[in-house]
Amino acid sequence: MLGGIHAARRDGAGMDCDLSLFDTAIGMLTYPATWHLNSDFVPTRTHHSAHPSLVPFQAFETGDAWIVVGCPKEKFWLRLVDVAGMPELAHDSRFATFADRRRNAATLLPMLEAVFRSRTAAEWLDILGRAGVPCSPINTVPEALADPQTIARGMIVDTEHPRFGTVRQLRSPVRVGPEASEYVRAPHRGEHQEEVLGDVLGYDRERIAELRDSGAFGTA
Repeated sequence: MLGGIHAARRDGAGMDCDLSLFDTAIGMLTYPATWHLNSDFVPTRTHHSAHPSLVPFQAFETGDAWIVVGCPKEKFWLRLVDVAGMPELAHDSRFATFADRRRNAATLLPMLEAVFRSRTAAEWLDILGRAGVPCSPINTVPEALADPQTIARGMIVDTEHPRFGTVRQLRSPVRVGPEASEYVRAPHRGEHQEEVLGDVLGYDRERIAELRDSGAFGTA
């Protein structure tokens, strides 16, 4: 939209901005689509939300919950096997490179899964976090809403409503300008009718009464 506005200012002509949910979903296929279009890669469903090419990079079940652990760089793999108590895997030829780990995933992943089940999620997140291995808890909805980052970002707001009282809801993730947005209830039907018709559209009282009498605004 901003591109269209700048172009209109530059060229003196407007344009259509076309964006569909379908196109957005197709666009989010990103590199698996590129691989498929340019090689013999065929995307398949992955186990435990695993990355399509990087191993390990997926959800793992711990002793009490699920976490995500990812090794998108070689250094993370080396750190992982060290803190997981399996330093010998760093020198195992079956897992020496990204391609090797992907090729031998059926052997490697059960080994990692067994180790992750030996400790709780909190223990693993502490161990992996201190080692600098990318990791994260898999939150439930209540856990996500109570996450410290959710609170720090002010993502939950209270809105007063004449019928429902105080309604708690999520704020918009879009933030523009220095002023924080004020969250208020949606207007009642026709609540701002006089303001919109008179101040914005410039209709006089006779014109508004005419429209009202003709049923243009529906029935009460």
